[in-house]
Amino acid sequence: MTNVVRFPIERRAKPSIELVRDIAPDSREVSLVIESFGFDDDIDDVRDAADRKMTEFITVTVCREPGAQRRAELDLLLQPIVERAVSLCRDAHDASLAAVKTQRLVVEAQSEGAYWLTPLSERASAQTFYAARLLVDAHVACQRAAGASRAIEIAKRGETWAPFDLHAEALAMCDDELAARESNR
Repeated sequence: MTNVVRFPIERRAKPSIELVRDIAPDSREVSLVIESFGFDDDIDDVRDAADRKMTEFITVTVCREPGAQRRAELDLLLQPIVERAVSLCRDAHDASLAAVKTQRLVVEAQSEGAYWLTPLSERASAQTFYAARLLVDAHVACQRAAGASRAIEIAKRGETWAPFDLHAEALAMCDDELAARESNR
């Protein structure tokens, strides 16, 4: 299997919220990176804040009359947010590959007793820090895209926006599951 190369779909696919969900960094990994590198980022409420902010923006700027114009305006709102998230995910991935490559060079240099080990180690540390920073930034951008997407989808359906309630959503999922089981009997 050494001749198999993964073709990254995120390089060729059109940026969409589905693509963002597919390539978004794992929040557990991001939390560990934040802790390990001592970053001062609070990633817990990013999605909810973006959801609320987009709802406020829609209320003030987007045509209120249902129809094609409103849908087009809502679609245009999400596009740059999604493109930014996809771009940051790509950059984080590339930076991670570069950092790993440089770390491998450090290990090889250590085993060979190379005289240029110190500058190479410093470069590897800098690239690793940069990759970690980009990973966190990509995660935040993906969370913002998810929050904005929720607000936009609610606006498209013409529903009244309410803050995301995890407990209520979990109960609704359980109710849906019970209803599905009942209908199968």
